[in-house]
Amino acid sequence: MASQDSRKHEIDEEDGTRVHGTESDVTRRGQLAVAVTQIAAYALLIGLVGGLGALTQAGAIASGVLAALAVAIMIVAWPFANGVTQTVFARALAVIVFVAAVAFIAPGGIPDNDATFTRWSWFMIVAFLVIVVVSFGHQMWRKDRSHLIVSMSTGLIVSACALGAACWLFLPSLMHGLLSAPDGSWIALALMVVVIALGVLLLVASGSWWNEIDGPSAYSWLGMGVMPVMLLGYAVYVAALVAHLTL
Repeated sequence: MASQDSRKHEIDEEDGTRVHGTESDVTRRGQLAVAVTQIAAYALLIGLVGGLGALTQAGAIASGVLAALAVAIMIVAWPFANGVTQTVFARALAVIVFVAAVAFIAPGGIPDNDATFTRWSWFMIVAFLVIVVVSFGHQMWRKDRSHLIVSMSTGLIVSACALGAACWLFLPSLMHGLLSAPDGSWIALALMVVVIALGVLLLVASGSWWNEIDGPSAYSWLGMGVMPVMLLGYAVYVAALVAHLTL
């Protein structure tokens, strides 16, 4: 008897197309697409910001535009399977969080000074508290509270991703710190290793996350692919802070 993984099936996509093949084949294609999306996103971020200049206005704008693009992709290529009401709320909350975060960072110009790093640390603390309170309040407001934990966690995850995307605005500061570090600096090397290692871990973990999606839509792989990239933004911010203080 053929195993469940090799069972033939058809997947109806939102755009009306149908994918024919084994369940394991479809899963592997999705995992590959998620991985390729992440690698392409990292290459675009580092290549574009580095090419335009780390501590230049163009580099700072590029990091912000790419971060906004990642959030937009996550919103459009929704990688979850929630109800319409919860989906609208979670998407709206993620957009509000990202816009508020960028509006908080932008007035300070290129984020490469003590005041900006300190303000952003406090902003993230307050933002996380607000996200939790608002998400919990929304769930309590619902008449139908079925799947409460799943619905609430979705809102928290996408909002955390949006906030992490805003952290990529500190990429120019990190790149400047690493490029201007003295030759043989072990701190610069350690920061690079840690950030790359976390990126690899998220890349591996995203394969498991993809497997857990029940009935993904046509472009869910794209939304799932940018989520780990946005989450890595927190590591970019911390690394930029350490580089700013030590290098």
